Amino acid sequence: MPPTVLDRRSVEAANEAIRRYVAGRRTWSRAELAELDRLRGIWQAARAGQGDAPARRLPGEE
Repeated sequence: MPPTVLDRRSVEAANEAIRRYVAGRRTWSRAELAELDRLRGIWQAARAGQGDAPARRLPGEE
């Protein structure tokens, strides 16, 4: 089954959140690694087509 536009947008949004979070970083604290892992989980869920995954707030979303 081809991905839907919503699925593609969810994946793109999650991917962009990861890119923004890692931009310019050289070292990582445990908390920052945990946040990166959380963002990666959202991205993976979006890629798997789980519609509720993008509902979690991404950095920069109010």
